[in-house]
Amino acid sequence: MFEFLYYTDTFTSFVMVATRVSAILFAAPFFGSNIIKPQIKFILSILIAILVFPAIEKQAFTDIPTGIMVVFMFKEILIGVCIGILSHFLFVGAQLGGQIAGIQIGFGMINVMDPQSNISLSIIASFLNIAMLLIFIAVGGHFLVIGSIAESFRFIPLGGGEIHPLAFEYIAKLFSFVFVTAIKIMAPVLITLLLFSTILGVIGKLVPQINLMIVGFPIKIAIGLTMLALSMNYFYIVYEKLLRRYFEEVANIIRLF
Repeated sequence: MFEFLYYTDTFTSFVMVATRVSAILFAAPFFGSNIIKPQIKFILSILIAILVFPAIEKQAFTDIPTGIMVVFMFKEILIGVCIGILSHFLFVGAQLGGQIAGIQIGFGMINVMDPQSNISLSIIASFLNIAMLLIFIAVGGHFLVIGSIAESFRFIPLGGGEIHPLAFEYIAKLFSFVFVTAIKIMAPVLITLLLFSTILGVIGKLVPQINLMIVGFPIKIAIGLTMLALSMNYFYIVYEKLLRRYFEEVANIIRLF
């Protein structure tokens, strides 16, 4: 099974494939999270590299100087990290939406350590991040990541890859996806809280004797959490559509290398 490893060119090609796969997995959503041990990520990278290697066009690396090979390896790492980070933007959008909703509900000062990224997030953002991870797995997002790995070898040869000017336009579009995701996912909660704040402002003008800070704050929290719970099915539908569209854009960027 591993006879190909005895040939210098083939072995070098395999190492480069494994390098790119490892870089993608260590930076990609779910696979790159801290809940998966580095040893498991490494083993998974080798297994995926073995699976995709037979379908990859082999390159001759025997007569290439060591310095050039180091540059090629660095390019594989850079390509892998770029694809992995691009795949991660959708989760950043969910976190941003959670941060905005948390502030509007009144939980802006309540932060927890997110177990996936080891960064401090508001409690709503952390909850939404975990929920989006579960939805990501449920809709087959991890298979989309693996598909992106295979797609990268079709359009970006080993040791190659030149960035097309249009790639920057697609990358800018993915950046906008962060904000689109944040607004679309949290739209029901944000719209409800906006309406409540408007009504509360009108009541404050009509009945100035009411202490809105004391009366409105707990009601706002209750309404926000209720809408968050009622919107979970909506999150699933919207996130699934965004996920598939998002990875189509990632595939378009890969084709421009």
